[in-house]
Amino acid sequence: MPRTVLALTVGFLLQPQPMAAQDKWDFVVAPYVLAPSIGGTTTLGRIGGDVSIDPGDVWKNLESGGMLRIEGRHETGFGFALDYSFMDLGNGASSPIGDIRADYNQSVFEAVATYQMDRNGDQVDLYAGLRHWDIDAKANILTGPATGQVNHKANWTDPIIGLRWQRRLSPEWRLMMQGDVGSGESEFTWNAMGGFAYDRWENTSVFIMYRALGVDYEKGTQGTSSYFEYDTVTQGILAGVGFRF
Repeated sequence: MPRTVLALTVGFLLQPQPMAAQDKWDFVVAPYVLAPSIGGTTTLGRIGGDVSIDPGDVWKNLESGGMLRIEGRHETGFGFALDYSFMDLGNGASSPIGDIRADYNQSVFEAVATYQMDRNGDQVDLYAGLRHWDIDAKANILTGPATGQVNHKANWTDPIIGLRWQRRLSPEWRLMMQGDVGSGESEFTWNAMGGFAYDRWENTSVFIMYRALGVDYEKGTQGTSSYFEYDTVTQGILAGVGFRF
């Protein structure tokens, strides 16, 4: 299977500890990294099949990438969150159809509105917005029956709605759980994550979480050269740092 499928990433919802509002707004800037594994099915034209990629494969083929989240919250409880991640993968690969030279660029952007509630000491955040995918894949098949070049570009946007829950375990530790679902230009997309935040410093938090992100997208007519399918689940450990101001 071409390594063009390696670039599915995800943009994660990282939420450091909220601050008491000194003015009207509090903000969080949170860079993060993800070590994903990928499983599912992907098809470029008439070339496709099952996908099973581990974190070592992703890092071996990584040429560039970055992940960043920005959140703002008003003292009324309303706020927003922006999340952007991109990954550029390009390297040689092998598959049952022959040797492949793959180049893959993928970005995911999320923009949501949020509302924070307090339920018996637990923090609950409702959110709704959009998740946008942008994928540019090119595979040069060097040997085998399907020798040639396959190019596919796809971008799509899905409305999403979700919930985030947090509980304070100690003055320094928080437990966090989150999930959302959506559907629009894709058949279905979903996100689930959970983990811990360490609030050791006044304006800085460290996160360790596990996340799974799924999407089922199809474009074109199956069996033709224009067909593109992306039905995968990406999951793995996420680590990040949140700076509050």
